[in-house]
Amino acid sequence: MKQNKIKELELYCGKERVNKALAAISVGVAVNFILFIVKIYIGLSSNSLAVMTDAVNNLSDSLSFVIAAVGFSFLRKKAAGEMVYGYGRIEYLADFVIATVVCIVGASFLYLAVERFVLPYLLVFTWNYFAIIASTVVVKILLGLFFRFFNKRVDSGVLKGASLDSFIDAGVTTMSLIGFSLNRYANLRLDAVFGLIIGVIMLINGIKLLISAAKKILGEKISSEREQEIKEICLAYEGVAEVKSISLHDYGAENKQLVLELIFTKEETFDIIDKVVGELTEIISEKFRYDTKICLSRRQNETQS
Repeated sequence: MKQNKIKELELYCGKERVNKALAAISVGVAVNFILFIVKIYIGLSSNSLAVMTDAVNNLSDSLSFVIAAVGFSFLRKKAAGEMVYGYGRIEYLADFVIATVVCIVGASFLYLAVERFVLPYLLVFTWNYFAIIASTVVVKILLGLFFRFFNKRVDSGVLKGASLDSFIDAGVTTMSLIGFSLNRYANLRLDAVFGLIIGVIMLINGIKLLISAAKKILGEKISSEREQEIKEICLAYEGVAEVKSISLHDYGAENKQLVLELIFTKEETFDIIDKVVGELTEIISEKFRYDTKICLSRRQNETQS
């Protein structure tokens, strides 16, 4: 009965998690698209590469959130047919696509920045443009705090990355603002310099996100710290002689399956073993939010005979 209640609670929490994530992502799409419209207008009007780079960065963020929203929508679908473990890993695929977009945009602006070092260009500066771009820095910081707030309740790689990306974007916009304002005082092509810096930052962060997403898709091994913690919980029970193996199968943030292979001493009766297995399954499932399955290997004294 208690196991059924746990399953129902996990199902409810999974749906609630998806709904909260989709609400946060929708805000991200809207805010980033508005910032793109504002910045691309100023960038084109002033001919500032740094501002245009920053604008397209906001557009890529907005498109990435759309992809993430599609991914989260799949999480609502029940496991069926060929997808017997559900659609949870769609979220990891969304992370991978987002990272790929960031890398492509970053590499593109690196090329444009280098081009500006070679070709002459005219930049138009006004204090109105400066004030508008400065206000977008505040917007990005608030958006980062918004994502951080939601991620505490959702625990999603997408929202965690979105929060970090928003704070980085605030710094990127600040740099583009400095380049935009100082370019009129010095013949150092500062707009191109800051455009180059922004491109490098985007590319580095995109590669980091790409590696992280690829690891999740391919399947990461359970951390040694978590593995040791699980072993200590199991070995604390009398009769458990050894934890022979621990394997984690990741089918999404809400569908992680843990398989344990335990060896019991010969002296333990099957009733005691059954009780221990039931308690361990419940404890580990509740503590780590894993769907835990325990397999019994041949008992230690039997293997020696």
